[in-house]
Amino acid sequence: MTDNWGFYERRSESDQLRVLVNIGYKGAAPLAEYSELFSVTINLYPVRTHNHSKRDFIKQLEQFESSLEQWLKKDAGAIYVGRINAATRLEFYYYVSSGRLNEELIRQWMDKHWAYRVQHYLKPDPEWSFYLFMLPDQLEELFVHNAQMIYALIHKGDDIKQPRHVYHWLLFQEDNQRREVESTLQTLGYRIEKEKEGSPENGYPYPLVISRFDDVKLDTVNERVRELYRLIIGKGGRYDGWGSVMKLSSGNRMRQQVRRFFDSIESSLRKKFSSRNRS
Repeated sequence: MTDNWGFYERRSESDQLRVLVNIGYKGAAPLAEYSELFSVTINLYPVRTHNHSKRDFIKQLEQFESSLEQWLKKDAGAIYVGRINAATRLEFYYYVSSGRLNEELIRQWMDKHWAYRVQHYLKPDPEWSFYLFMLPDQLEELFVHNAQMIYALIHKGDDIKQPRHVYHWLLFQEDNQRREVESTLQTLGYRIEKEKEGSPENGYPYPLVISRFDDVKLDTVNERVRELYRLIIGKGGRYDGWGSVMKLSSGNRMRQQVRRFFDSIESSLRKKFSSRNRS
């Protein structure tokens, strides 16, 4: 089974949850031989209190997560399916075969590898109901895509805090549905991009391209996508994605200019030596 991790945010009645889930098991779950759900919950308050910096705090949690995964995979053959991060707690979820874990083994490992109090439970879940609960719904799947896109932009040197024109592509089943939504979109601060053509799709032949001057931080993009999704979902519409030009930070712009400069020199030298060799 190929791992395919997706990250998104989910709002509950009392919490803002950050969910990391292995979507790679979506088509195969439940796996009959992994019938028990094992959960570990860390209270973040004492961990945060005993670390002098946010970096140390995150590093300690990452080390625990890595050690826990290695132990459970090696000694119990466990499958790591996801993690939920709330304001005050961090939860890890695994599926294991029946009989591979017990209270004594868990307590011994925790006493050796973790200085703080944790809560854990091991219970039957042959239908993988909790994993199905963790999987993203339609809107949350868009959030997963947002996180992947923004990670790619950051990796390429984009300064995601810089505002720019962000374009959103919408699709509609009927032309009158598209026209009805346009006035609402303008009221919300979006610009109708008449000169930009979207691509119609089967069942949604009426595209609409809109834009707004925004940064592309994850919270901002998710809020825009949530707003648009909820606006059009009951009006024959479908959200089809977003895009923008990159805004490089000054440091990344300088590095790109230097790289292009040396690339041009290298290209010139290659042409020069190539012409000499031919002569």
